[in-house]
Amino acid sequence: MDQQPQEHQEQHRQASPSAGPSQPDPPSPLPPTPPPPPFDPSRMIGIIKRKALIKELAAAYHAECLAYCQELLELQRKWDEVSYGTFCTFVKSLGMY
Repeated sequence: MDQQPQEHQEQHRQASPSAGPSQPDPPSPLPPTPPPPPFDPSRMIGIIKRKALIKELAAAYHAECLAYCQELLELQRKWDEVSYGTFCTFVKSLGMY
């Protein structure tokens, strides 16, 4: 009795292509890429101008970043001075200093 269901399952596996380990479909070939456009020297002018603008913008952001960093450093120093002064006052009020 046990062999009948096993035989039936085996026949079903052989008959059904989706039951076995599926093989991936071979990748479809990609369409050929078109050839690059011919070199056009007039386009170089625009590329050079854009590159200069990007460099200028990067320099401006860098300068702004340095200014913010300097301001942050000054604020941290002031905070440390105030915090240290407050701490010393607190310690003196406890009579530990």
